[in-house]
Amino acid sequence: MPSSHALPPTPAAPNPGGASAADEGFVPPRGSRASLGRWLAAMVLAAVAVALLISALLIENFARAHAERRAVESLRQVAVDFRDALDRGMAQQFKEVRVLAQLELFRRFDDPDAMRRALDQVQVGFDHFAWLGVTDSQGKVLAAAGGLLDGVDVSKRPWWQGARTGQPFVGDVHAALLLEKLLPRQNEPWRFVDFAIPLLDSRGQLQGVFGTHLSWGWARQIKSELIDATMASHQADALVLGKDGVVILGPTDLEGKKMPLGAESGQGLRHHEAGGVEYFAVSVPSQGYGPYPGLGWTVLVRQPVTVALTDYYQLRRQIVLSAVLLLALSVPLSWWLARRMSRPLQELSNAIAQRRHLSEDRLPTIGGYREAALLSHALNDLAHRQAEQDRSLAELNASLELRVQARTIELHDAMLQQEASERRLRTIADNLPVLISYIDAQQRIQFLNATFRVWMGMAPEEALGRPLAEVIGPVLHEQRLPFLKGALAGVRQRFETRSESNGVARDMLAEYVPDVRPDGSVAGVYTLATDISAFKQVERELDQLSRIDPLTGLPNRRQFESRLSESLARARRSGRLLALMFLDLDHFKQVNDALGHAAGDAVLRVFADRVRGAIRETDQLCRLAGDEFVLILENLHSTEAATAVAQKVLTAVQAPLTLQNQELRLSTSIGVACHDGGQEGEVGLLGRADDALYAAKAAGRGCWRLAD
Repeated sequence: MPSSHALPPTPAAPNPGGASAADEGFVPPRGSRASLGRWLAAMVLAAVAVALLISALLIENFARAHAERRAVESLRQVAVDFRDALDRGMAQQFKEVRVLAQLELFRRFDDPDAMRRALDQVQVGFDHFAWLGVTDSQGKVLAAAGGLLDGVDVSKRPWWQGARTGQPFVGDVHAALLLEKLLPRQNEPWRFVDFAIPLLDSRGQLQGVFGTHLSWGWARQIKSELIDATMASHQADALVLGKDGVVILGPTDLEGKKMPLGAESGQGLRHHEAGGVEYFAVSVPSQGYGPYPGLGWTVLVRQPVTVALTDYYQLRRQIVLSAVLLLALSVPLSWWLARRMSRPLQELSNAIAQRRHLSEDRLPTIGGYREAALLSHALNDLAHRQAEQDRSLAELNASLELRVQARTIELHDAMLQQEASERRLRTIADNLPVLISYIDAQQRIQFLNATFRVWMGMAPEEALGRPLAEVIGPVLHEQRLPFLKGALAGVRQRFETRSESNGVARDMLAEYVPDVRPDGSVAGVYTLATDISAFKQVERELDQLSRIDPLTGLPNRRQFESRLSESLARARRSGRLLALMFLDLDHFKQVNDALGHAAGDAVLRVFADRVRGAIRETDQLCRLAGDEFVLILENLHSTEAATAVAQKVLTAVQAPLTLQNQELRLSTSIGVACHDGGQEGEVGLLGRADDALYAAKAAGRGCWRLAD
């Protein structure tokens, strides 16, 4: 029988004797692949370059760190020496002023001329004091060297205000205000440091103030004598900064300007830039000396980075030159080494490239080093095994075509059997009165039987491959989603549901069966849905019959109990009055005995109709058993509304009734119990209504009584 499946091509038998393009030796074009020698040379050069680069970086980092440490140590030593000189000098001036203030001559305020002469003599010996003077207790200058500011009120000056508290005062550097025009002119403006010593009497009361203005040129002289020569040789600057960071001593172009400083790094080294020049700087705060408290000055010594790191830059140039020289020397050495290492492999590759087939002849034995010899031996062994495999392959190829044909026929028969089996399964599935489907893990429909067309009004082929929510709609999908997720989690689901599709409402029993793979994962879900609408309809009808009195059509005792419970709950929520009436036909047993049970049933139906006609549509009338009825009234405004209904029912029931040519007069006894929203239960309320009913019967029947 001819087959519809094409046979695979039969591999051609090897042709060791013939030559073809595929058998010819392959020689890659020059430049398409780098040789092993070039790779080895490049790797050696790269290793040397990396080693040189790492060494150079390490040496450079160490050298820079060492240069920075030397710079900070040198700068810090200069700053500390300068700071100590300033502190000791200021302490000496402070001490001199305190000693002068203790002289008895300056405590005699009755002879200002003698004070002035003494001050003139002191100024000759202490020429760094630009002004010396004594004031009275009100701040008026009594006597001053050279008569400067005699009689002037200096009580507003900070030095006088500081001394009037009773403690010696030392003021920061400031410009001359009152003395600028009185002192001799000089190249730069006058600036002073103020000293003020309070002059106290024996009782500690302020008599006056001994004040001096120390010329700031004194500090410039210390700087010139102590460190200017050193700073010039190192191209460095020394500055003194006030508390606010303003330069009070230093280069002329910087004095009076604020010096911005960066944060310290490394060994207390600061970096800052000024005038386009980057500096290393070290700052040392003043500490005072002895009784001199200090003024919070900061000594800043800075040096250009290019000057501080001159030795480092020279070393870096030498490192670069050395690295370039070593790299240049390593080029021929690496090339020679690479050629030496690759020569045995080159010989072996040339021998392989000259043959058409690996198994033709024995390869030459290659030496040079151990790995090349091992590779040569392994290739010879491989060539021997290849020759044996070629012979086996030729024998196998002779019978391969027959085996392939036989296997193809077997596969074709198996496919025919599988197709027949699938047709049988499809026929069975399409004729079952259930909806069968398969939903994959992505919730897409992959199989549907013919029942889908009847139930959904859509061809199964149109739904295949589409998401379930798109096919059945979002409402039905939302109902089934929890069960579908449970089945996809590997748990079999069974549930009842009601849905409407294609204009038909159906009650269905659905079962979702997980398709579990061997590894435990879930590939999808098989679904089976059975239409149980007829069974559910019968069940609902039976439930309805179990709750309705068949004679009068009224709710029976079972339904009354649930309605009374619901009515009481509503009354508790709303707080409105509820009434329960217990009704009993008077002398009903005599009607049954005289006229028969058929007449009794007719009387019960008439009684039920008359009571229904006398009450509201929202009131609930139920038959408990025999001639016992109950009536539930909700949303009443008062007890009188309940008794009015009871009276209305009595009147409606008393109308004459003709039955079997006999006129009957009906009457009923009614017990009324009211509920005002309290916690009273159904049993208690029904008991009170029953007691009221017996009270009505005891009163002669045909009346109503209200329970307490």
